Amino acid sequence: MEKEKIAILGGGFGALTAAWHLSATPELRRRYDVEIWQMGWRLGGKCATGRDEHNRILEHGLHFWFGCYDNAWSMLREIYAEWDRPENCPFQTGLDAFEPQNFTPLWTQSSDGSWDFCNIEWPTNSDERGSGELNLSIRGMLSQLASLLKQLLHATFEDETDPTHSAVAREDVDLCCAAQKIEAPEGSDTEALVHLREVRESFRPRRQRSLPLGDLFRDLLHLGATFAAGITWDVLICGKSLEDLNEIEFRQWLKNHGADPEIVETTSPVRAIYDCCFWYLEGDHNRPSVGTGTALRVILRIITTYKESVMFTVKAGMAEVVVAPIYDVLRARGVKVNFFHKTTGLHLDAAENSIARITMARQARILGDYQPTKIINGVPTWPAHPYWDQIENGEALAKAGVDFENHWSPPYPTEEVILKRGRDFDKVILGIAMGGYKPLNPDEPGLARELIAQRGPFADMVENTGLVPTLAAQVWLPQTTSELGWDDRPATVAGPERFDIWSDMSQLLPVEGGTGSIHYFCGAYASTAYSAPAHTDAQAVAYADVAAQFTQWIDDYGTTAWCARPPEPLSPEQVYVRANIDPSECCVGAAAGQVQYRLPADGSGFDNLFLAGCHIRTGLNTTCVESAVMSGMQASRAISGQPRVVIGEDYL
Repeated sequence: MEKEKIAILGGGFGALTAAWHLSATPELRRRYDVEIWQMGWRLGGKCATGRDEHNRILEHGLHFWFGCYDNAWSMLREIYAEWDRPENCPFQTGLDAFEPQNFTPLWTQSSDGSWDFCNIEWPTNSDERGSGELNLSIRGMLSQLASLLKQLLHATFEDETDPTHSAVAREDVDLCCAAQKIEAPEGSDTEALVHLREVRESFRPRRQRSLPLGDLFRDLLHLGATFAAGITWDVLICGKSLEDLNEIEFRQWLKNHGADPEIVETTSPVRAIYDCCFWYLEGDHNRPSVGTGTALRVILRIITTYKESVMFTVKAGMAEVVVAPIYDVLRARGVKVNFFHKTTGLHLDAAENSIARITMARQARILGDYQPTKIINGVPTWPAHPYWDQIENGEALAKAGVDFENHWSPPYPTEEVILKRGRDFDKVILGIAMGGYKPLNPDEPGLARELIAQRGPFADMVENTGLVPTLAAQVWLPQTTSELGWDDRPATVAGPERFDIWSDMSQLLPVEGGTGSIHYFCGAYASTAYSAPAHTDAQAVAYADVAAQFTQWIDDYGTTAWCARPPEPLSPEQVYVRANIDPSECCVGAAAGQVQYRLPADGSGFDNLFLAGCHIRTGLNTTCVESAVMSGMQASRAISGQPRVVIGEDYL
């Protein structure tokens, strides 16, 4: 039997996951011939990484894997079980390539504008990452929420030798036990609602207090009770679905259910979830927006279904411990990966209901079989730039400043490649990020222009899903974490804009071979530069802007972050910054009124085109690795019937 040919466009997590599952068994490999087409020299999408000349890992930003990522963790375990690891690889199971991050101080701002931290230590549990189904009822999740708040309170206030903690404990003698009141009592939903509203009012904070730690937890209890009461009323009593609630912005929904407006707009816990998911229209912190149903799903998944630890940081480059092993296994299975091929057009047949041709630009000709990775200390690494010596005229291209991944690269010669249905592919998985095919300006209608012209659901999704640029910085300091005033590596959110997310990443020192400490920063970036025409200086302008903003941020807040020993002025060699304005590097929004336009993997409206990426309808519906992995699983299932189960896609 002749194999069915599957062309996968793009090399991010959604595309790679689809290839992984389509080639998962000998039977599937007999049925399908899978081929990946990727621009540039590496895989990973927004999680692509590269080593520079100093062996430092350069990322697009800061990546956490949450403990609730059941599908991603499960796939990682399978990858390492099949991967022929380098002999001296420091990671054996995949799970050991990540480190628990239980210490997550929250930035807090006082009424005088000054910033400080409230330390939070998350409880752990004995569940196993990537090991099972999610099966929590609404009441069960509310009980889990109450239990977690109680554990957080006890863990935070348990040190009675700390005078600050003791002072808080004396003023709020029963604060540590108060969270259990959020748990709905036995009885009807109406009785539960009355109870929760009473709890909400009892924890409306006294805003004049001088102890930010106590205020923070009163905020949490007030919001927790509001959250539970809102779900009880809307879902249990009124019978609304979470999809219905996506029409309402989450902050407004909290206020509608009695939350204190000041808390909703200013408290760190609310800001934290928006920051983590980049829920800001066009990256503008003054325009927060997320559909309530999506916010409820994400919050409940993160805090009531995590396994082992709430989140994890990686011990090497994200694309080194996950993407490179996937690449090795896929090649061993017979999946072909074509680097240096940028998709330029999807072209319909005469009936305008299926893809007949795909046009691409071959960005470079390679000398022999391109070897994209190199083993360093047992870890497969990607370079920050292509291996120019493996490319025809590589030296001249490098000297000209060519960047195969960047929309505003200096021009370089390309060759057109045409893939035809029947000869080169039968089915197509569009795994390119939304920004890679969204129309940008009148002169650049995008690679999906023929599909959008049909004015069907695909056009609705593309036109009604917003892009969110981000920015990032990495810093290498000679001081250790302890010398900078921290007993443990902090990972923080809700900080001063725009670098409002920060994590000490010193666990990377062993694989980089450095000393001192490493720090990653990121945040949403208010910009529409992604729509700037090609061959302009948009990227250079954005880079200069981000670099200047980070210098100012360090001047303003560096001594708060690194409290024991203020760093001396940072040299250019200590800092790496990114302005992620390239359309394919932008995140996608989940704003109120937008989520409804997301399509499932098999919902493109074209009979041989399937979708993958965290911009489609997965059950999480927000930018994250788990959502991308779920999308790839769903695309594979739409074609092959496998995998049958995608954990969490029907969660609430």
